[in-house]
Amino acid sequence: MKFQNGASALTGSACLKKANELFYVTHQKVPKALLGPFLTNADAECGRTVMRSNDALITSSLVDGIDELTYWHAVNNGEIVRVFAGGARHG
Repeated sequence: MKFQNGASALTGSACLKKANELFYVTHQKVPKALLGPFLTNADAECGRTVMRSNDALITSSLVDGIDELTYWHAVNNGEIVRVFAGGARHG
């Protein structure tokens, strides 16, 4: 981005990351998402497995972009549920 005087604007954590969808694990008896956000449906599916509820659903939300904090929160959520889902399958 350039200002009128030709100086460049700094880019950093305030810049939005491009994402089309965020995924959440929800339940019909709870008004808010139980787990999420996730960047992929596969990560949300792992979260659903971790919940061990047949009634847990994956919902998605279309977004124009996400801030850096939300992006890293979603990345971290995905890593955590993949670890727990692996353990849930083995025991």
